[in-house]
Amino acid sequence: MHYLFVLLALGALLIVHELGHLVAARLLGVRVPRFTVGFGPPLLSFRLGGTQFVLGAVPLGASANLQGMNPHRSAEEDTSGFGTLGPLKRMAIILAGPLANYAVALGLLFALYSSGTHVVVPLTVGTVVPGSEAARAQLLPGDRLVGVDGKPLESWSDFVTRVAEAVGGQLELSVDRHGEPRTVTVRPRADERGAGRIGVSQQYVFREHAPGEAFTQSLVHTGRVASEALSTLMAMVRGPQVAGRAGPGALVRQESSDVASSTASGLDALVRAMVAASVALAMLTLVPVPGLDGGRVLLLAIEAVSGRRIPPRVETVAQTAGFLFLSIGIVATAGAEIRRALPSMDAPNAGLKPSASAPLASDGGTDRVATPSSP
Repeated sequence: MHYLFVLLALGALLIVHELGHLVAARLLGVRVPRFTVGFGPPLLSFRLGGTQFVLGAVPLGASANLQGMNPHRSAEEDTSGFGTLGPLKRMAIILAGPLANYAVALGLLFALYSSGTHVVVPLTVGTVVPGSEAARAQLLPGDRLVGVDGKPLESWSDFVTRVAEAVGGQLELSVDRHGEPRTVTVRPRADERGAGRIGVSQQYVFREHAPGEAFTQSLVHTGRVASEALSTLMAMVRGPQVAGRAGPGALVRQESSDVASSTASGLDALVRAMVAASVALAMLTLVPVPGLDGGRVLLLAIEAVSGRRIPPRVETVAQTAGFLFLSIGIVATAGAEIRRALPSMDAPNAGLKPSASAPLASDGGTDRVATPSSP
């Protein structure tokens, strides 16, 4: 179900992304002859405002065909094309795609916070799974986690990471229980994939926000998701095995797993997952790699500083190399996701199985309930 949601969410958000390019191009006088949604044989086609909109048989993804995007076509041959604009205007068209994704995320969160939603109580235990290591250590709902082994905690994700890496050992948790400091000892048990887990989830409370506060909270929320997405992208650079634990699919899975939480409605979880996917897509496309929007912006910045156009052959080679690099990354990440979905044959048996109805951890950084790979 998570993977189906990821596909549908990314498909919708790619349409938003390409619509951002289309709107910016039209505002700056660039013709957009064709806008295609999905791929395969066309099922529906109509013309609107000089653009032919086509719906493919498989409605996943989208593409906006901007006039003059082909670098091998001279500007003189096209007086209303992308190539006739200066570098800053072309940069604005390229950046409009990621900006559209961010605007959608911001709008969804504003609606969510305005209507009321469950917000995280930072580093506070919400539920304790009966029979878990946390229950044996007598952790209680409402306990505020202060530190692990004498080191202060920065966020719930920091706590999740420390527990996941402590399989076979023990951790001393510094806890604040209604103003009274306590110390408890837990021994994380490995799940079927070898990640440490103690059996807790983070606490949420329901709140409605005034418009001004909702907007502020939306900005903070998208900023934290962007930071998480950036950390994810940095982790993916380290290799496919890391990407399997911290890839884009993992980020959306963690957000959409709120569906299983007793504190979040399905609509609440859907909005949070869409926000995560939208911000992650915006961040991914801004990576300065040829073949992505960020790579195009980098080339345009070089052109703006140097005052010279990038030779078409150089741009083509750069875009091709970037596309190959991205293809390798996508295949590696997809392989890691598939391996992650398969049960591990050599992971130690901890005797503590997660339940879909009892989420075991959450990340305060993005107001989310995490997947069973968390403690």
